[in-house]
Amino acid sequence: MNPSTASEATVMKTMQSLGAVIGPTALVTALLFYFGWARTQSQAQYLGLDVTLFGFSSQDYILQSTYSVLVPLGELLLGGLGLLWLHRAVSQLVGRCGDRPFWPWLEGSAAVAGGSLFGIGLLKNNDRYPTDAGLLLTPLFLTLGVGLVSYALFIHRQRSAARAGPESTVTPAARGGPPLSTILVAMLIAVGLVWEVANYAEIKGRELGAFLADQLEFQPGVVVYSPKRLHIDTGGVVETGFPEPESAYGFRYTGLKLLFRANDRFFLVPESWTVDGGTTIVLRDSDELRMEFIRSGR
Repeated sequence: MNPSTASEATVMKTMQSLGAVIGPTALVTALLFYFGWARTQSQAQYLGLDVTLFGFSSQDYILQSTYSVLVPLGELLLGGLGLLWLHRAVSQLVGRCGDRPFWPWLEGSAAVAGGSLFGIGLLKNNDRYPTDAGLLLTPLFLTLGVGLVSYALFIHRQRSAARAGPESTVTPAARGGPPLSTILVAMLIAVGLVWEVANYAEIKGRELGAFLADQLEFQPGVVVYSPKRLHIDTGGVVETGFPEPESAYGFRYTGLKLLFRANDRFFLVPESWTVDGGTTIVLRDSDELRMEFIRSGR
């Protein structure tokens, strides 16, 4: 068995071992739920709210995650295909000319680059107030660092096995499953990728919150009718009472904007609302309240 075949067998057995531990469907569902929660929580925090106010179910968070993960997931899949092609080419090259003098230099360069990237990632992880670029680069550098160092060691082992003879390339890992070190490295890389996409979801949540706040003037205006006084005394909101006893509604509130709706809750803000010091009014959708929505005129 040549080094390329042995390495591909190792990769396949690693995936099979991980799949036996964690069911693919359960893993994907858990990741989608977490990404959706991270994006929604980030958006809520930017708007001065908490994600628990939305009353979302697990299915809601999974649906919310699709916006966050489509782009990075596509990039990761394309990157994974490229890395698999590169791995196959390197494995074949090691089998044909693994005794050339440039291999030790290549292994050392990959190990040094990986160690440097890992060190930079650790330094960036200590930033108390990381930028959006820092949030994305930290897990990326750590993951690339682990991957480069591990791959340098992998090439070294493959070259040593090729020099020792064809029989030695059939490693115990290829015959009976991947070694523990290979599984741990694969799990570290997986954790790094999850961390990367989770940070991306957090950034997208803040961006969506900022966009919603900036476009508030184009949101529909809201007029609320209630049989009882709601005591909405936020600045800019006008309360009007109806003294007629036959009226179905006793009070009307104007000067409100629709921020968004989540499940059976309307999140309303005054027209003068800002992120820095605004008040958000949360009203449940009920038969007692009547709401009129006024087109913004955009």
